[in-house]
Amino acid sequence: MNSVQKVAVFFIIIGLEKGKKVMDMMDNAEIKNVLAELGKLAELSPQVQETVLHEFEQLGYHHDMNPAEILYVVRQLFNGGKISNTPRVTFPKR
Repeated sequence: MNSVQKVAVFFIIIGLEKGKKVMDMMDNAEIKNVLAELGKLAELSPQVQETVLHEFEQLGYHHDMNPAEILYVVRQLFNGGKISNTPRVTFPKR
C-alpha cells in the first residue's frame, strides 16, 4: 500500500466530519490525489484499518488532535511535503 492509499484509508478511519476539516486545509492537488485513491478503495478489513491507524499513531496521531495537527501528521508520510503520488527523492545521510 502506498502513502496516498494509506492517507485515504486514514480519512475513512477518522470519519467524514474530521476528514473534511483536514481536507479543507489541503491544496487542490492534494485533495485530487486523496480522492482518487478513496474512489478506488473497496472493502477494508479491520486488520488493514488497524495497521494504517497504528502507523499514523507512530507518526504522532491521537484522536483529539485538531485538523492542522492531523494534516501535519499526514504529511509526515511524505517527508513533511505535500501529499502526492510522486515519490520524493531522498538522499542517504553522510
